[in-house]
Amino acid sequence: MKLPRIGVNFYKVLVGVGFSLGWAKVMYMLWPQPSYITFIWFYLVIGSTIVKWVFFVVIDRIYLKLKLRAVRRVFQESNARVHESTGIQPEESRKRFSIETMNHISLEHGVRQLEHKVTLLGNMVETAVRGSIESVQKQDINLARQIVEHDRELDYERFAIESNCLQLMSTGQAKGSDLRTIVAVLGIITELERMGDYAEGIANIALMIGEKPYMKLPQEIPRMAQKGIGMLRGSVESFTERNVGKARRICGDDDEVDTLYDEVFRKLILFIVEHPQAITQATWLVWIAHNLERFADRATNICERVVFSVTGEIVDIGISKY
Repeated sequence: MKLPRIGVNFYKVLVGVGFSLGWAKVMYMLWPQPSYITFIWFYLVIGSTIVKWVFFVVIDRIYLKLKLRAVRRVFQESNARVHESTGIQPEESRKRFSIETMNHISLEHGVRQLEHKVTLLGNMVETAVRGSIESVQKQDINLARQIVEHDRELDYERFAIESNCLQLMSTGQAKGSDLRTIVAVLGIITELERMGDYAEGIANIALMIGEKPYMKLPQEIPRMAQKGIGMLRGSVESFTERNVGKARRICGDDDEVDTLYDEVFRKLILFIVEHPQAITQATWLVWIAHNLERFADRATNICERVVFSVTGEIVDIGISKY
């Protein structure tokens, strides 16, 4: 049987008992045979109520300062691990990408290239979120750092696609469905880049947790990640397939992600109430769940862009409860 952890209340009891014995000694030194009234006002009112209350306030403040110092130390160590992950400088990462010109290719070929690049960017984001969740589950610091560095590649790939879109639009040839597709791509790559940021955020939390033992990961979090990845993949496929029905169905999956998020939040709040010393770790896991909930919301935004690219209709079919 696991023994309960000794908290500040245990030390309050010890101080209270010791104080009561000492205060009783003081009273009997002053009055060898105190009357009942003397006992009430001196021992109970002045001693047990006023002076003991002051002692407990002092103990609480000391305990709070010690806890804050410990939490501050944890955050300093976690922030140091996050900053260590910034080994690749932006200039070094930027050299990996060259913006491909589209001035001398046909509009149809250019639009097909955009669709292909959107698929590749979606695959990069899927790899990032899978890796970020794995880095948390396995407490893999090296993998988490790779995900953080990988996010710069996502950013520059998004900028490259955006430049390609502007090049095609500048020719003045894009009209009708082609123009809608280009505009939709501009919105989709923005959503994908933000989804990559959520994966980076989860990886940063893995760095904050580090290799120290921490609380058990709620089973709903991997399920949220798996569901979000399915929504991401399906939303990109619906774009390349021009499948409006599929896009609308994917938006309905967001309700399941929201339900899982509610369950994670409830579990972690109850855990904090029962284990207040683990509030930092539980808060980190809430951040992970929140990132995954927003990840799914971004997938529904992509589906709305799909509907626009095919029908020209601006819709709001992915309304989240958050």
